[in-house]
Amino acid sequence: MSDSMRRFEWDDAMPGLRSDEFVVYVTDAAILDYKDATGDASREIAGIQVAPPGYVFVAAPQRRHALMGSVGCYAPEQDTEEPRSTPYVGSNVRFHRAIKPGDTVHSVTVLDRKFERAGNRFVVFHVDALDADGELIADYDYTCLWERGSAGTPRSSSRPAPATVQEVRSRTDAVLVKSETAETIAAYGKLHVGRPDDWLSTHTNEDFARTAIFGRAVNAGVATVAYTAQCLDLVERPGILWNGGRFESRAFAPVHAGDDLYLTGERREGEGVLGYEIVAVNQFGVTAFRSVATIPGA
Repeated sequence: MSDSMRRFEWDDAMPGLRSDEFVVYVTDAAILDYKDATGDASREIAGIQVAPPGYVFVAAPQRRHALMGSVGCYAPEQDTEEPRSTPYVGSNVRFHRAIKPGDTVHSVTVLDRKFERAGNRFVVFHVDALDADGELIADYDYTCLWERGSAGTPRSSSRPAPATVQEVRSRTDAVLVKSETAETIAAYGKLHVGRPDDWLSTHTNEDFARTAIFGRAVNAGVATVAYTAQCLDLVERPGILWNGGRFESRAFAPVHAGDDLYLTGERREGEGVLGYEIVAVNQFGVTAFRSVATIPGA
């Protein structure tokens, strides 16, 4: 990091700022590493190995540090004197087609907007995942808590997808249980997402995590996105989100080592649209996470 660089601040967060392009060559091994890190046992789809939907966060990672570097700044997580975390609070992914081995994924992170709510400050980043021909594979918004105010628990901009006419609703029993450990948290943190070596992570750096918002290490929000997507794959079919699905997620409580997450889903059938609300509840009965899936023509 250059001595001439400074920390990126709220006033620097101008919509339209862009990172450089990031390129990922998708391989069978990379997909299997992702499945191992998230405990995903999903099958091949019609005899073809495709990535789980949550792999989009690895194939086209949200690289806010690179965006900040474009204006001569470094991220708060890179500050050597007063580092600060800017954690995940929500995401909204739109899928266009499956990611497969052999794909070359090109992505750029753009600062979409910033806003304040209940004394808290949020920054929303947008990422497009394009193939080698420039066609859109997926795109997503990723909301970070930039600064916590004094009003209490942060709330994100992520909201459930718009409701359709509800004709049938049915709730599943717990179809998936995830036991989070220090090892599972570290495994996801080791996936390559283009972060620099000086990045202080609340997922893998225990000393930094103790000074951050949650007081100790937590799992990555996008790892829990992967869990809720797995739940959907189990109750419907693997890869159902690809080809037009939308998956909107929001974190409500941190997930620590030692937590057990019990995932259930409510199926909602409307006019030509299948919807699901999937919640992850911990062993204390606290809802830690919610994802809402919308699948047209399912």
